[in-house]
Amino acid sequence: MKKIVAGAACVLLAGTMALCSACSLFTGTSADSNYPSDVAVSAGEYGSAENWLAAQETPSTYERRLYEEAVADGSFTGTYYEFLASLGLSSEDDTAYLSRALCSSVAIEVRFPTADPDYSSVSDGSGVIYSLDREAGEAYIVTNYHVVASSLGGYVTTSWSSVTLTLYGGQEIVSSRGDGTVTLVGGNNLTSDIAVLRVRSNILGESSAMAAEYANAVLGEEAYAVGNAEGEGLSVTRGVVSVLSETVEIEAADGITPVTLNAMRTDAAINHGNSGGGLFNERGELLGIVTARRESAGTVSVDGFGYAIPVQDVNIVLGQLSCGSIDAAQQTASVGSRALLDRDAAAQRAANSVVAIVAYDGMSTSRSAGSGVIYDLDKEAGDAYIITNYHVVYSDISTSGICSQLNVYLYGDRTGVPIAASYVGGVMAEDIAVLRIEDSAVLAASPAQEAVAADSSSLTVGEDVYAVGNAEGEGISFTQGVVSVPGEYINIASADDSETLTLYGIRTDAAVNHGNSGGGLFNEMGELVGVVYARSDEEDIVGFGYAIPANRALLIAQNVIDNAPYSQGAAVASLGVTVYSYASRAVFNGTTGKTYLEEKVVVRGLSGAGTAAKMGLDVNDTLVSARIERGGQTVLSAALTRTYQLGEMMYAVRLGDTLHITVSRGGQTQEYSYTFSSVTNFAQVV
Repeated sequence: MKKIVAGAACVLLAGTMALCSACSLFTGTSADSNYPSDVAVSAGEYGSAENWLAAQETPSTYERRLYEEAVADGSFTGTYYEFLASLGLSSEDDTAYLSRALCSSVAIEVRFPTADPDYSSVSDGSGVIYSLDREAGEAYIVTNYHVVASSLGGYVTTSWSSVTLTLYGGQEIVSSRGDGTVTLVGGNNLTSDIAVLRVRSNILGESSAMAAEYANAVLGEEAYAVGNAEGEGLSVTRGVVSVLSETVEIEAADGITPVTLNAMRTDAAINHGNSGGGLFNERGELLGIVTARRESAGTVSVDGFGYAIPVQDVNIVLGQLSCGSIDAAQQTASVGSRALLDRDAAAQRAANSVVAIVAYDGMSTSRSAGSGVIYDLDKEAGDAYIITNYHVVYSDISTSGICSQLNVYLYGDRTGVPIAASYVGGVMAEDIAVLRIEDSAVLAASPAQEAVAADSSSLTVGEDVYAVGNAEGEGISFTQGVVSVPGEYINIASADDSETLTLYGIRTDAAVNHGNSGGGLFNEMGELVGVVYARSDEEDIVGFGYAIPANRALLIAQNVIDNAPYSQGAAVASLGVTVYSYASRAVFNGTTGKTYLEEKVVVRGLSGAGTAAKMGLDVNDTLVSARIERGGQTVLSAALTRTYQLGEMMYAVRLGDTLHITVSRGGQTQEYSYTFSSVTNFAQVV
């Protein structure tokens, strides 16, 4: 995983030979006063700038797509907000279900005596009520054994001096040792890290306490960790189920003895004090008991590795202790629930389009572990093209600069048999590489799928996304977050550390770890929106992960594939122009409920013999739109509302194509064109 080198950066316009500032306004400008949206409105195409901007973007979220379809077919005529309300989607209505989870959760504070009578040792943790007789004022609570045990004087003890249970709502049940209010029924953590407490108190009958019910976990589903985080009372964090089952090793209550457990992994934030609390799904059903999180190892920070003992395993232990079991959930989804999208199926589709990559450079040990996304798949032939990061396959000791052996592992393949892949080509300056698998019987027989890409330019701030990849080299797993920034420029080191690259990326708070490089960032429908490539490893900064937008990554990948007979790089159309952004603005559309970003993309300089000068472009022209024509048909077109878009399009130009660019000059619009009829019109990028 590449680290962020620095903060704000300059724009690299592909196909040109210059960097230009995107961080400050160009002083002394005489740029045209029109934005692209102004040009469209003045032409009478749209009534307002915000309506034109809305038309340039495909709806990104599932709910927005439903809205667009309803408006298009005439079944709905109101605003997006009104549409959400009509479907019961005016808010994330998980609060009733989450309240159920909270009412079955307790904060636990255990005090142990010490040699100094004036002090005690305190353990903060959590627990889940799984059996409740409200009339009798009796409940059974499951928690971690290490919450109710302490290592004192070289031995483990459960002889606490007092226990305080705090129910959701603030009611406290305080028990001194031996008073019968709270008793330890049984448990240990040499085999399970499970303990059971029996509680007898009239407070239970007066409270809103509830007994939890369980459901089987599903890969990729939303998960809420409810617990006494940092000993400050019950709180909630949200993530997804990343891995259904894996073997983890934790320390026993003595802090020394290793204990091996089967656990599910989640990227929901887990902090000290969450131990013994519940991991719940979005319907408030218990999936497991939180037991541990992975701490940073040395200088390598690890995010999104929280672990819970699956509820099925918890029930086995409860049976062994003769303490009953957690009941299965009986509730059914209400008509007004938000079950409009099969997120589980979307997550499965995303997982099946991601592969783990282990690269070797001829040595006995692997050089790197990363991820890749299946870009093009011929299942019957067992062939596929895979997109990954250049730094995943780079080797500093190989004469070619690429690792000599590339092994690919498919999602869900437990045979451990790798599929050999070959290097097709790549662009170090974009951190994109393409691999190829040919004639693989394993691939042909697998559930692997080709990724379906979304329009990454239409991402909305706050949109749910999944990062899917080979995190920490331990196999394909999920983390969930939101789109923090749809696009921004960052600096990272090149694969060979010889220069600093300026790349445009989507920022997300989904946990991104080493090994995620080259994996996919997917939307809630399982569509690819980006290729993960970096995260911030700055101290005290979390939730800064980056992905190359899918639009850009796929254009580069296809260019590499098409150019493979001639080189292992990309052939990018050369314009000979530098541009800068001027007067950026955000435009809010009250109908769609979305804010659109727009800036003037202005010509700053031209190469005298370059393509742009030959076309007729001039300094201070404001670029309005671009269109690529091939064989009389338009193959790609875009309004140029952001500086990165023209550079992206240059990767789509092929020999013989005609590029049309519309500019605004002095308040007037004019279209210019140029046909790329010679290989000298292209720059080789490797």
